[in-house]
Amino acid sequence: MRETGFPKWNEFTPEAAAALLPRLLTEAEAAVAAIEAARPATYEALVWALDDATAELWRCWGRVAHMTSVMNSDAWRKLEEDFQPQVVAFSLRVGQSQPIYAAAKALAATEAEPTRKRILDKMVQSAELAGVALDGGKKARFNAIQAELAKLATDFSNAVLDATKAFSLEKDGKTYTIDDANYPQTMKHCADRAVREALCRARSTRAPENTARIARILELRQELAALLGFENYVELSLATKCAPSSAAVFEMIDELDAATKEVAQREDAELAALAAQDVGLATVEPWDRAYVAEKLREAKYAYSEEELKRHFEFADVLKGLFRMANFLFDVEVEEWTDARKPQTWHPDVRFFAVKEDGRETAHFYLDPYVRSGLKNGGAWMNEFRNRSDRNGETPLSLIVLNLPLPDADGKCQMPFREVETLFHEFGHALQCMLTRVGEEGAAGINLVEWDAVEVASQFMENWCLDDRTGIEVPAELKAKVRAAKNFRAASTCRRQLAFAKTDLVLHSGAAGSKDANDIKREIFTHFDYPMVPEDIFLNGFTHIFSGGYSAGYYGYKWSEVMSADCYGAFEEAGLDDDAAIRRTGARYRETILGMGGSESAYDVFVKFRGRRPTSAALLRQQGLA
Repeated sequence: MRETGFPKWNEFTPEAAAALLPRLLTEAEAAVAAIEAARPATYEALVWALDDATAELWRCWGRVAHMTSVMNSDAWRKLEEDFQPQVVAFSLRVGQSQPIYAAAKALAATEAEPTRKRILDKMVQSAELAGVALDGGKKARFNAIQAELAKLATDFSNAVLDATKAFSLEKDGKTYTIDDANYPQTMKHCADRAVREALCRARSTRAPENTARIARILELRQELAALLGFENYVELSLATKCAPSSAAVFEMIDELDAATKEVAQREDAELAALAAQDVGLATVEPWDRAYVAEKLREAKYAYSEEELKRHFEFADVLKGLFRMANFLFDVEVEEWTDARKPQTWHPDVRFFAVKEDGRETAHFYLDPYVRSGLKNGGAWMNEFRNRSDRNGETPLSLIVLNLPLPDADGKCQMPFREVETLFHEFGHALQCMLTRVGEEGAAGINLVEWDAVEVASQFMENWCLDDRTGIEVPAELKAKVRAAKNFRAASTCRRQLAFAKTDLVLHSGAAGSKDANDIKREIFTHFDYPMVPEDIFLNGFTHIFSGGYSAGYYGYKWSEVMSADCYGAFEEAGLDDDAAIRRTGARYRETILGMGGSESAYDVFVKFRGRRPTSAALLRQQGLA
């Protein structure tokens, strides 16, 4: 029986979850066994039945993972540690089921309906990548690797969280931290060079215990790939991505490397000149770059980030975001603050309904503020529930941010980068909530390839300064911000290229016995990325060692190319032409947002754009053409 309504978060304690999970595991195992015994010969008897058999277990486990990321505690950690081996074992058991694999393969060969065909094809591929074809000894080793990798990922993430929480610096009555909400702002605006240096060194050397974990993770991933018949983990990763080959990915990186190298050198020369002339620094050290860059940006464009963020009060930005979504996609967002508001995991969490033509079609939670030591850094979007027409279920999503806590007046002034982040994460949520796909397995971002999953999110960032948001920013200041949009764009691009190439090289097996951070140092040096001598940045790189971006970090740039090209369609329509923008928005809504994973993201893009993606729009929009 599937849960209806909204989760009762007040009742979802570690103790309650510990009592619930054994029953859900037992029930799911019995239901899967019954499906296997029945030898299903129809789509409904296989796919729908399997979804129903495992839905509550995966939802419960997803909420456990959610709580460890937003309300971390010893009790939640222990629960996750206790049950993770059983959950991983069950996942592998289903993924390696020969009867389910055989049924999916047979049905895929005859299924005519395109969305169902894609779901079945992906089930077959998923089973093969889960080791369904491995013999006894190899399968046992495969399962042991998966269990160990899951444990390593959890330990890696917890180590970063603990190291971030443990550090603080007090000076002149002020406390400085290295969490995601405060560190970037301090590095940009703190005039005390000694403070900046201390924070930079602390942030760059977090979690030294993760060094051994990185080596083991890379070793296990390479072994996993070999067991499945792939040359390396990159090839395994790309089997489920949009990118046609590792050569194509390296070609993109090399193309952008060549396009940005000389521009970035000019940007750095300009930075050094300002540091010497106006800031009094003979050299620009890693802890100086953000500070000097902010001074240079203020000098070039005559505004400060502190001045800018006074116009981006969180409440105003949120209203502006919803106005923009209404203009582009004809949806309304309504907050529930009365008795309708369901339970949440923290008092700061807000709840919203999304309406189309006056009808509620989706809902989402918004968890906006930093909780140092309790909430993971960064920002993200998750699904708690996907669309399922046969069950009458509508999407339920979550957006997590790490904004500074409100001041004494309850105001939260957002740095502009955080404004972009909110628009970005809402773009993810829109793809989940506005899906037209009624088959749960391909609705929302289900089956959207990982290197295309950032398209919808990056696209929304383009609208932060649009006048139609209604966010009141003086026209002169807005013009300056637009003019500064590509400030140090080449250097920013090269930073992402450095991350992406490091990820690919580490997972290609080419590193051999070399230390991962030494390989990173070589690549970062090529891309002129500044580091302190003792830098162990990778030890805090959760994206690729405990998140979903292993051998896939390049996907940010791959998606950015497609996203910029999508926005190019609106530029071509005429950004000042409301009617044309609405028409283009409707097409975008029905393709990129509406089609979910019912087709390859590449094919969906072609349906919207009428051609394959090119990097021309990205290079032009960033002033790098």
